[in-house]
Amino acid sequence: MNAWTSRRIAAPTLAGALGLAAWLGAGGSVRAAAPAPDPNRTAEGRQLPTIVVTAQRLADEQLRMQVESALRNHPTLMSDHLAVSIKDGVVTLKGMVFDEWDMRIARRAAKRIPGVKRVVNDMEIEQGGD
Repeated sequence: MNAWTSRRIAAPTLAGALGLAAWLGAGGSVRAAAPAPDPNRTAEGRQLPTIVVTAQRLADEQLRMQVESALRNHPTLMSDHLAVSIKDGVVTLKGMVFDEWDMRIARRAAKRIPGVKRVVNDMEIEQGGD
């Protein structure tokens, strides 16, 4: 390699370094990104309280109350032995009924409530007698 070749290689590298230095001097500094603020902390550094109740839980609770009211207010259904649970709009009816007809009535009453996506039947028929 002769002197001319070494100058040609070194010149652009030196010019690039000088250009970067001029750019940095003009205010275009390369800075490390500041750490993102923690959304769970306040300005004083205290931990924020965790919010447990969500909109879906509130909607499920309202649906549960409406389904229980519909079961309770039905004129022929004895709903004393039924429990209602709801998750994401899916109603689960659990407990004891006296015949197939009561089971159908309970399922239909729950399905008629606006916002109920599906009804899961976990009811048992208790045969009368002894």
